[in-house]
Amino acid sequence: MKKVGGRLWLLALVLVGSFVSFLPSYPPLYQAMPSWLKAVLPNKGITLGLDLQGGIHMVLEVDENRAVEIAVDRSVTALQDLLTEKKIAVDSVKRVGHEQITIQIPNAEAKASTQKLADSFPSFVENESAESAATVVWVLREAETKRIKDSAINQALETIRNRIDQFGVAEPIVQRQGLKQIVVQLPGVKDPKRAKDLIKETALLEFKMLDEDIRLDLPGHVTKDKEAEVLQQFES
Repeated sequence: MKKVGGRLWLLALVLVGSFVSFLPSYPPLYQAMPSWLKAVLPNKGITLGLDLQGGIHMVLEVDENRAVEIAVDRSVTALQDLLTEKKIAVDSVKRVGHEQITIQIPNAEAKASTQKLADSFPSFVENESAESAATVVWVLREAETKRIKDSAINQALETIRNRIDQFGVAEPIVQRQGLKQIVVQLPGVKDPKRAKDLIKETALLEFKMLDEDIRLDLPGHVTKDKEAEVLQQFES
């Protein structure tokens, strides 16, 4: 009998504690309480999730290939500047595909001089199987391609979280899903257009090099007019 009585008291304490914890979640009752009682009660109610209070659910997709293209394009620009500085004449320097730089060379001397610049771009490796003797082909290393893609995802997550802070949403969800998708849930947000516009708004992203001494390799800035291409709305 004593054991049963003890369990009943324990059950009663649990019920009272649950009721007290719930009070802040019911504003009319909570506001009607005297200030001394509110001072000893929890001041934060239960945060309702998306299923209970509504809100916005979005799935965004990061265009990883575009992130790689933007980084390679900047390396093309850096290489063109270096060729000009070294007074090495070439016919053209351009990106081909996502990960390749093709340099058209007018003569053997220019080709040899261009190949010597490879040390300034260690994230690229020369494709020895280039069909034409008048062409030098650099291909982005696989490890660097992966790094750029991972960086694009991580920086997109950080950017989205920073933008969501402007809404003051309680307990938003921003998390990676699969290889290149980002799930965004904003409980209680009633203006889906503003939320979508803010999340998709362009801003500066930067793929920072780990070694500042090789900054010519992949300067990596994704400018305002390019970021929207990297982060695309996949489904809403």
